[in-house]
Amino acid sequence: MVYRQTAIQLSFESFGTNLSTPLSADNEWVQLADQMPWKQLDEAYQLAFPSKLGRAGKPFRLLYGAQLIKQKTGLSDRDVVEAIRDTPAYQYFIGIPQYQLKLPFDHTALAYFRRRIAPISELIRGIITDTVRERLQSHLPTKSVMITDATCTPVNIKYPQDTQLLNSARTNLEGDIMVMAHQLQIAPPRTYKREAHAVWIAFSRKPRRWGKLTSKQIKAQLQYIHRDLRYMDEMIDQGADLTAARAKRLGVIRLLFDQQDYMYRNRTHRVEDRIVSLSQPEIRPIVRGKAKAPVEFGPKIDVSIMDGVIDIERFSFSAFNESSDLGATLDHYFDVHGEYPDEVLLDTLYRTRKNIGMCANLGIRVSGPRLGRKPKHVDAAKRRKDQDAENRRGEIERRFAFVKGTLGLNLVKEKTAETIAVAVDTGVVMANLEHLLAILGGPISMTAQKDRTAVKIDYKVITDLPNSEG
Repeated sequence: MVYRQTAIQLSFESFGTNLSTPLSADNEWVQLADQMPWKQLDEAYQLAFPSKLGRAGKPFRLLYGAQLIKQKTGLSDRDVVEAIRDTPAYQYFIGIPQYQLKLPFDHTALAYFRRRIAPISELIRGIITDTVRERLQSHLPTKSVMITDATCTPVNIKYPQDTQLLNSARTNLEGDIMVMAHQLQIAPPRTYKREAHAVWIAFSRKPRRWGKLTSKQIKAQLQYIHRDLRYMDEMIDQGADLTAARAKRLGVIRLLFDQQDYMYRNRTHRVEDRIVSLSQPEIRPIVRGKAKAPVEFGPKIDVSIMDGVIDIERFSFSAFNESSDLGATLDHYFDVHGEYPDEVLLDTLYRTRKNIGMCANLGIRVSGPRLGRKPKHVDAAKRRKDQDAENRRGEIERRFAFVKGTLGLNLVKEKTAETIAVAVDTGVVMANLEHLLAILGGPISMTAQKDRTAVKIDYKVITDLPNSEG
């Protein structure tokens, strides 16, 4: 496929709605359309089309605009395409020149689009983030303050339990054995699947599952899986093969069996890179220690706020200690501003002796309580200063709440590692655009006077006023 489209910024006046009521200039999506760097994004999108042959791809603005709408509204791919058909403002935002009564594209195009932009998703996020930062800096005073913290974006998976994972692995293996036996035109080997199913049903129906009972069930499932894997190896040696999806799942089941067998034999509940989902093997348990969810299942992100703009410093499906990323985050600030910040607002986990010493050498003030045991008597001025620093650091917590609660990152519904990363990037982009719109998108009304001539300035309107004295 080739990409030959070029982004054309529509003027608000040229968009025809074919309706009795014109499109409002104060609409959120109309204002957002003017803030997007569509031309730069279109040039970046061409990197996803290395070939110059084939049918031309759909415009970037059409699909990425729909993805932003999906992120904001929380609709499914099918529902967001139907919402675009019914909403003139959505059609203006995605670059359609005139309101139309048909679907702009098939909903399946969004799934292909997310996979296509996955390699350049970070680049797209960087272009929009830099644009938002430049526009905010041109209108607001720059504060030499940086805030950084980490959070987890949970993925929509079933809460993992060892017995359920092993039972799912067993049933998948039984289906693969039947397929391979049919390929070889032999009688399928005896897997005792009815007996295994009865054992599982008897266990799953118990309202209370004691430790010994659970351990007994894990042992039984491991024995069934071990036998099934031996059958699979024998039939593969005889020439049977699996599809790419089944072969990938078989590799995940082998790893799951090794992990569960190791934990059972060593009587432990810990193992490195633990599998918690057969369909999404990249997901890892992230221990957060929160009251609501001590363990979350999804990618962990290290985030910073500079000049009111939120950016991702590190994205990983595996758990990591975010305090080790402070040096890289400070270097990112230096690359953007040409100097280090005067102050950093950090969570307690970041305030290690190493990080405090590094900031002291760079002349950066670290706000917050000092390390060690709390003193018996604290100066009132120092207490107010620490409380003020904590209140200002709360900005990143509020942005986390907005990104998760309003923009849907509290439960990411994408299924692959690439599309999950695209969803997280799109959520951060939408949060920055909403922040920019909150600062610059509201109505403006002011009166100025020069050389005995007064003018009143409204949103996109300048009106002359009569002469006034004084």
